[in-house]
Amino acid sequence: MLQPAAFRLAGGQVALVLVVAVIASWLGGRGAGVAAAIGGSIGIIAGLYQALRMFRIDAGKDPEAFMRGLYIGEAVKILLTVALMIAAIRGLNVEMLPFMIGYISIYIVYWVALKTGLPGTTKLS
Repeated sequence: MLQPAAFRLAGGQVALVLVVAVIASWLGGRGAGVAAAIGGSIGIIAGLYQALRMFRIDAGKDPEAFMRGLYIGEAVKILLTVALMIAAIRGLNVEMLPFMIGYISIYIVYWVALKTGLPGTTKLS
């Protein structure tokens, strides 16, 4: 049940990043749109890696292995995010404001999922 939820979240993030990239292109030109898309993509890739890594183990059957996977997945997610951001900033010379807005925008999907009680999340009141 949790893997499909991770893919739904990633799908929502892709849709939002596309909207943000189009708006950034409209406001700041093609470079801004590409920068927003790259920033959002970095967050999506790292988050999806972490989710898939974490859900490989059934928490009910082996809680220790699940927690180990959670910690390792989070550590790799952070390292992957930093490495991809450095590569994008240095190698692609992205525009920073749209790049960071694209990255930050993916978290809106998490907040909406938590507020609406998407399966696999806990609804906030």
